Amino acid sequence: MIYGIALIIGIILLVYALNALKESITFVKNSVQTIGTVTELEQLSDSDGDTYRPIFTFRIKDNKEYTYTHPVSSSRPGWAVGDQIKFAYDAGHPETARFLSYSSIFNWPVRLLSIALPLIVLGAGYFLFLLCL
Repeated sequence: MIYGIALIIGIILLVYALNALKESITFVKNSVQTIGTVTELEQLSDSDGDTYRPIFTFRIKDNKEYTYTHPVSSSRPGWAVGDQIKFAYDAGHPETARFLSYSSIFNWPVRLLSIALPLIVLGAGYFLFLLCL
């Protein structure tokens, strides 16, 4: 019973992972690329201490300037003012900008696949074992 549930969940996650992979590839193919520059390190304070997150600005083709605030902060700044990185964005929606890096583009597909594949192997392996008996 539990192996059947594992197999079904694995297959569902595999479908979601492949869909997310397709969307990521389509995004990269159809996106416009630009260079963003760190203009500020925002300091966030809480009970654990201070953390810093970079704020980037980038220009799109019609020379409008957009701001991107990185959602992750760290106790030691990983960025310095003036650092640059490539961004990719949908031409019609510059607010969809993302870092043009493997981890930011393919994060969810890889995570979903890393959960789905072991579940499929576990569930399918059990049923194959039963067939061989």
